[in-house]
Amino acid sequence: MKVILAAINSKYIHTNISLRYLEKISADLNVETERLEFSINEMKDKILEEILERKPDLVAFSVYIWNFDLVRELSVLIKRVDENIGILYGGPEVTYDSKKHLSIMAGDFIIRGEGELTYVDLLGSLLHGEDLSGVKGLTYREGAEIFLNPDREKMDMRKVPYPYDEGEDLTGKLSYIEASRGCPYQCSYCLSSSERDLRFLPYDEVVLRVDKLLETGTKVVKFIDRTFNIHPDALAIWSYLIGLDTDVTFHFEISPDLITEEHVKLLQTTPVGRIQFEVGIQSTRQDVLVAINRFIGFRQVLSKLRELVKLRNIHNHMDLIAGLPYDTLESFHESFNDVYALKPDMLQLGFLKVIKGTPMERDAEKYGIVYSPFAPYEVLKTSWMSFSDLRSLHHTEEALEKYYNSGRFEAALTYILAEEEDPYRFYKELGAYLQEGCKGRSLGAKEQYQVLLEFSLRYLEESGRAPQRVVLNELLKYDWLSGNKKQFVPEFLHRNYPDNRDLKRQLSKELGMKVHVEIFSMDVLKYLQSGEVVLTDTPVLYDEKNGQIVKNRLISV
Repeated sequence: MKVILAAINSKYIHTNISLRYLEKISADLNVETERLEFSINEMKDKILEEILERKPDLVAFSVYIWNFDLVRELSVLIKRVDENIGILYGGPEVTYDSKKHLSIMAGDFIIRGEGELTYVDLLGSLLHGEDLSGVKGLTYREGAEIFLNPDREKMDMRKVPYPYDEGEDLTGKLSYIEASRGCPYQCSYCLSSSERDLRFLPYDEVVLRVDKLLETGTKVVKFIDRTFNIHPDALAIWSYLIGLDTDVTFHFEISPDLITEEHVKLLQTTPVGRIQFEVGIQSTRQDVLVAINRFIGFRQVLSKLRELVKLRNIHNHMDLIAGLPYDTLESFHESFNDVYALKPDMLQLGFLKVIKGTPMERDAEKYGIVYSPFAPYEVLKTSWMSFSDLRSLHHTEEALEKYYNSGRFEAALTYILAEEEDPYRFYKELGAYLQEGCKGRSLGAKEQYQVLLEFSLRYLEESGRAPQRVVLNELLKYDWLSGNKKQFVPEFLHRNYPDNRDLKRQLSKELGMKVHVEIFSMDVLKYLQSGEVVLTDTPVLYDEKNGQIVKNRLISV
């Protein structure tokens, strides 16, 4: 039997861990398996050709929100070319209401939930021509009928194989690891709300898998646990990762209420860039949180969140969701400002997705939640937010992503929002400006800086603050030079000494390295350290190779 495991990932840098599990756990069967990974941006005809040219007996697709429609279309085309090719689906998008999914798709089988053991049993039955009614966790088509077998018991984590190949090169790719399955919480919008059987991979096995991943060339390892710090060995695992000699970053989703003083003390010793956290806050309103079955309020964990953001050696990413029950535009405005005040490294403004099989889908009508029938099933309006309200938040989110979350405008935003009591208003108006003034078109790097300069001067004047144009100019210039090529500064950013080539050559020769010299009209470094504006010509040297400031080098203009 020839099997193709086909992954259609949302981005090129992603790797599909689910199909790798299937490949590894079925390695002892008399099956020839080949895994193909595509991205959602690849041409459908190309994907179809690559699958069919291998002449498979069975094609297995991993199905998610982002690839459901494409998988459905590919299945029809595969059957048109050769109706004898079996098609198997698995993944969160088809697990719930699997009989209905199979009735509208061209495939033959759906594995529900955890698929490793069901996959092995299915292949064994197909190889030996056995009846499929005994394969737990399987939904299958037989002639015109569709059968739903009993669910399968949850798997022991120790039986889940290490998913990556020996010697596999993951340079430029994200890699993934599971230290646990299940979730202790019951958030009504999440499929994991039904997976309460928490199981953990033992510490020794986690460490062994991390060590193997470090040999792959990956630069980011994502722990895909729903709540990593529920793991009984979370402290020991973090301690091990902190002690490694590596530049790999490890990403975790955590719950702030489970952070202890011991955790914080350990995390203070983390090398910069080693660990990043994602914290789902979703709302700071208690009535909203209760409606989605989150019973630990924002105020209860506020001190823990402050402890986390104090850890400047750790990248903190915090999430809000728009469109939840009882959340109005005004209350979301409140939540935004509450979380923004914490100054996380990233603040992601997401929108409710009404996923099939979740309590939120069941209760959508009760809450007046109207959502798209097409993936990703995003909210269109609720009893508390109109379609226009939500579109306005989309524009706000665009401004937030472009200017705050990109990290490319940090110095300028520090000045612009220094006395701002309502940062939501700033991003809302900036989002409207991008939509109306720029007609919603994509902006190039230079245009983004110019837009922020023009908008902020007007915004500050209208807010009753007399902006110092020279300060904003210099800080935007500093931001530009911190994240872009050093050979030029955009023409709309004023330079007092645009021609310093002789000085640049002299210093490059002295230092034995190519440097860019920028003479600012203010002491930008002092401003960033203390907030004090000192208008004086201040040279700053940049290493042209890596863009870093050459420290401890004083020169006179």
